[in-house]
Amino acid sequence: MLGKLLKYDFKWINKTMYVYFIILFILSIAVKIVESMEQTLILVIIDKTLSSMFISCIVSIVITCVLRIWGRFIKTVYKDESYLTHTLPVTKNQILNAKVLASILSLALSALVIFVCIAFVYINETTITMIQSMYQSLVDVYSGVFAVFFIIGIVLLIFLEIVYFMMAGIFGIVVGYRSNNLKTLKAIIIGIVSYGVLSTISFIVLVIMSKFVDFEIVSDGFPSLSAIKVIGLTFIIVYLIYNLIYYFASKTILNKGVNVE
Repeated sequence: MLGKLLKYDFKWINKTMYVYFIILFILSIAVKIVESMEQTLILVIIDKTLSSMFISCIVSIVITCVLRIWGRFIKTVYKDESYLTHTLPVTKNQILNAKVLASILSLALSALVIFVCIAFVYINETTITMIQSMYQSLVDVYSGVFAVFFIIGIVLLIFLEIVYFMMAGIFGIVVGYRSNNLKTLKAIIIGIVSYGVLSTISFIVLVIMSKFVDFEIVSDGFPSLSAIKVIGLTFIIVYLIYNLIYYFASKTILNKGVNVE
């Protein structure tokens, strides 16, 4: 049943996202074609216009995906489809698990599509040479193995930050919809405050760490290996903890009961 819930949520979230994906693919092809042609004034204007649309579509994909995740959660737990959801032979824990997993997979799918389109548009001989040069600089400073982990760490940190934003919203919904009135407004306020409070804590942690961690620049503008390890691992762990806090807090509150509209 968990698998079926996950599948239904994933399909609903991405039903509209596929339209955005297709538009992004079309825009990426258009930008690639225009940039491969000899540039005239008109083509430069067209290129800038298409590039702006391309970037706007990427931003829209991220925002729309998160909003559909939150919308699906509200619709199936508190509104239209909530009666069906709560009569299924599943626990509230399974409902939350399915929705969180579907949400993370949806975000990952959107991230993958965005990465592929960006790579298609911008990777050419010049950018390949630049990427190789940047990677070689990392290898020269940190060694080959750590350079790979450095890149993976940055990608993981960005993704965990996006998941953290999404989980703060879910937590806000779970808390806000326990009220008898102004549920949506309270959910928004609680979500924003929750995100802001922990983000402020992250900033304070960074400031405190800067007093104790050696930020020595070793070569080509790169910080010392010890600083990268400490800061990178700390914030990966911090965002994992934040996501777990919101997950278990949401689960605890959800298990106390749901006010179905």
